[in-house]
Amino acid sequence: MTQSPREELLKIQRKLWKWNKQLIDHSVLVKEPGFDSYERAYRRAVKDYDRVSDEGEMIEEILSSDIIYVGDYHTCNQSQRSFLRILKATVKTDSEFMVGMELLHKRHQKTLNEFLADKIDEKTFLKRIKLMEHWVFDLWSNFKPIFDFCKYHKIPMYAIDAAKKGSNVKERDLASAKLLAKVLKDNPGKRLFVFIGDLHIAPKHLPRDVSRELKKLKMYANDSIVFQNSESIYWDLAEHGVEDYVEVVKMQEDNFCRMHTPPVISQRSYLNWLEHEEGEIDYADAKSSFLELCDRICDFLKLNIGGAREEVEIFTSGDLSFLKRLHDKGVFSPQEIDTIKKQILASESYYISKAKIVYLANLSINHAAEEASHFIKNICSGSEEPREMIDAFYANTLHEALGFFGSKIINNRRKCYHARDFKNLLAYFTTIRIPQERLVEYETAHLVTEYLKLERRGEALDSPEVFRSRMDLFLSITHALGYMLGDRLYYGLISQVIKKSDIRDLFQSPWLDDGEPIEVYLGLHEKLKNVKIPRRM
Repeated sequence: MTQSPREELLKIQRKLWKWNKQLIDHSVLVKEPGFDSYERAYRRAVKDYDRVSDEGEMIEEILSSDIIYVGDYHTCNQSQRSFLRILKATVKTDSEFMVGMELLHKRHQKTLNEFLADKIDEKTFLKRIKLMEHWVFDLWSNFKPIFDFCKYHKIPMYAIDAAKKGSNVKERDLASAKLLAKVLKDNPGKRLFVFIGDLHIAPKHLPRDVSRELKKLKMYANDSIVFQNSESIYWDLAEHGVEDYVEVVKMQEDNFCRMHTPPVISQRSYLNWLEHEEGEIDYADAKSSFLELCDRICDFLKLNIGGAREEVEIFTSGDLSFLKRLHDKGVFSPQEIDTIKKQILASESYYISKAKIVYLANLSINHAAEEASHFIKNICSGSEEPREMIDAFYANTLHEALGFFGSKIINNRRKCYHARDFKNLLAYFTTIRIPQERLVEYETAHLVTEYLKLERRGEALDSPEVFRSRMDLFLSITHALGYMLGDRLYYGLISQVIKKSDIRDLFQSPWLDDGEPIEVYLGLHEKLKNVKIPRRM
């Protein structure tokens, strides 16, 4: 029986998950006594769920709780972003919250207070807390937005790691529990968020210890737990074909689990951290990872790039030889080099077809998979030739669409702006004085909104003159429109509105005839216009 694209993708994800799990297990050289049973208790707690829920019900439960435990996957920045989204959703309703953070030890509470009160700057704060020495996960950039938010809204923060050096996981829970009980006692009427590693918040772990400590103080606190990204729940949702549409599930005892990142992406974030502590990878590793993504996209679409896979060169933001390599090739004009420099400064990843070079601004799988798709497209259909402006506009939009589509094959949870988001962004811009650095963002939102009106009437762009002098707008708008189309291509394939062979043809077609890019784009738009895109928090 032939597998559907969804079934094939799910099979690929499971293989990746198992492979990553082996790598992670092998990375742990020595396990502390009792850790296996501690982890098993967590796995049982997140094994299944009662029913599908939503953000509203989860926030309602949070607002009725005295202490809210939120699980963290330390190396996955989506985990920290998710916690920040929860904070933003609750602070609108009730600002009487406190936040406890695992990444800081209680001995640094005074330093934390000074930082929140703007008595010391960020550099001094990080120097004093010695984050790299205290916490193995030196990922300040992931956590900084949480601190910024709490500082802005004057939300008290507490350093909740209270254990002695060398303590095992149960001893760490108990030490934190005693501290958390004291914080609640000293702040009557305030609710406390506890942001800590997911394993700690199983009901029989830290929450039970806190309840015991509160009982000693003759206190009681109503608690709730928000897990993040249970692997077993994800696979269950995926088997039922709803993993893209379910963001929150209700579990036992009024607990919840937020589902926003596939297991393979969380795993990869840990492996990237494990292998490259500073977030920079060397040339060999970068190329190996990139080619692995190329192979998975090609295998899925049944495309063959032959020996070209060995010709591609991969550079990362940590590689200082990148520009020298471009100069040494001798095929780039000074103007092209200047454009590339601007993209580096803008932290943009991109594929340079002229020299089969990929530049990765960061180690994001999304970035790498998108550029892998651009590389595959270039090899399958040949290099781009000069076009008239309108054809160039639609050809670039199609290229962006295939790039985004390819990244969705690897990370099906990747999101992009759609019409509603641009409309909301425009509404926001009417409430502020637009800063210079966001002017292009505003112009893009305005022009994309206007362009989408043309699309709804079945019309194509007919006034491209603005782009002759504004390449930044040309790239920004084709990028936005391409991402929207790429998202629809993915969900169109999953819902079988479009066939895999159709997408394979898009990768292989050079669209050389005059007017062909417009025809292809509008045809895809018409075919996919009713495809539903999941709405997410």
